[in-house]
Amino acid sequence: MKRFFFLLSLCATTVFCSAQSRVGTFSIIPKVGVCLSNMTSNDFIIGKNTVCSPKYKAGFTGGVEAEYQLTSPLSVSLAALYTMAGCRYLDESGLSALSSVNYEGYADHTVNLNVINVPLTLNYYVADGLAIKAGLQMGFPVDTNEKYEVTPFTINDRTGEHSYGTMVKHNENTNDKYKSVDVSIPLGISYEYMNVVVDARYNIGVTKNNKVNDSKSNFFALTVGYKFDM
Repeated sequence: MKRFFFLLSLCATTVFCSAQSRVGTFSIIPKVGVCLSNMTSNDFIIGKNTVCSPKYKAGFTGGVEAEYQLTSPLSVSLAALYTMAGCRYLDESGLSALSSVNYEGYADHTVNLNVINVPLTLNYYVADGLAIKAGLQMGFPVDTNEKYEVTPFTINDRTGEHSYGTMVKHNENTNDKYKSVDVSIPLGISYEYMNVVVDARYNIGVTKNNKVNDSKSNFFALTVGYKFDM
């Protein structure tokens, strides 16, 4: 029985050591995942008075993170992550700004921000392999665009019948519309098991990322990575 408890304790110690890096250890963590992003204060107005509010948009995120174990419970991480952020809008229609009898219908409207994010975070291990994290993130847009489809139409006042015109697709480069640096605060939690790291974090926009309005970019990211101790 004593031997059994000794072996059980040894196994528990081994699991603990493998689930958390030793003090002074430097690790590399390649990671991939998904993100849900949105933009505050980025309403889109159709025609004269139809206001469309931005909604969450799904995208890809991935890159590599470097972690250094400062103390047993505390580590610091620096990463470079490619993130497909932005927002989307629901299909909507409104009275044209050019006429009192013509309407415009907007569909598949998305704002796409392809950004290289560089987060610096402190990670505090509250339990075996379980860490809470907070820090500061710098975002550098590398390509931005806005896509949507517009279909003009009229409505017969007497019958209510809709008459549609030709749908036009728009794909606008908006690189000159966004600032070169975007600052946000990442808050999250991660869990490591057998060198596999699952990381969930929410990034709160601090600075305005747009030169035209007061929009800020917020997004939630869920990634899975593998830790290589160097």
